[in-house]
Amino acid sequence: MTMTPPALSGAVTVPTSPLGTRSARRRWRDPRLVVGILLVAVSVLTMFWVIRASNNTIAVWSVNDDLPSGSPVAEDDVVAVRVQLPAIGPYLSAERPIPEGMVAARDFATGELLTLVGLQRTGQETTLRVVTLPVLRNQMPADLAVGDRVDVYVVERGPAGEPDGPPRLVLGSAAIADVDNGGGAFGGTSLETGVALSVPEDEVAAVVEAQARGTVTLVDVPVGSS
Repeated sequence: MTMTPPALSGAVTVPTSPLGTRSARRRWRDPRLVVGILLVAVSVLTMFWVIRASNNTIAVWSVNDDLPSGSPVAEDDVVAVRVQLPAIGPYLSAERPIPEGMVAARDFATGELLTLVGLQRTGQETTLRVVTLPVLRNQMPADLAVGDRVDVYVVERGPAGEPDGPPRLVLGSAAIADVDNGGGAFGGTSLETGVALSVPEDEVAAVVEAQARGTVTLVDVPVGSS
């Protein structure tokens, strides 16, 4: 008969320890990772602004051959070119056709950009001047642009600002030489826009006086109208 030995008295059971675990390192807090992300972001933004600046061009008309003063100016005499300009300024936008019946008011060299003040209507013998007027935004066409033509009206005001008589035509079919579309180059207030007009020299005083005496309104002259 086999005898099972009795259990040893006083034996101690030793509990097993759990396996140790290493805490995962939070990589997103690594300064090198943060710096790397910032460098990539800066590089992408820099490339974006460089590409945007290179595409910031405006299409304007350039004469394709020497153009003496008095020569007729038509589509065949110009070519559209893209140049980097902060605004269209005094140049003629190539997005609009050359106004009909125009002649060069001065000599233009090959490749020179065409300016509105360098043009005048056929038979117009007077010298043009550029007059800038502050015009209330609701007193002018919303899409006014260089090359457009407007009739200039004035409503004269009394001492208290009340209308003093009916609207009066000051200048007909004046060419737009420049428009301040919010750049603040010569706009008076946020409610006004600076509009530069090509005005015959002998009409300058009348236009300036009209602006000083009342409220100026610009009325669009449709293309082809006299």
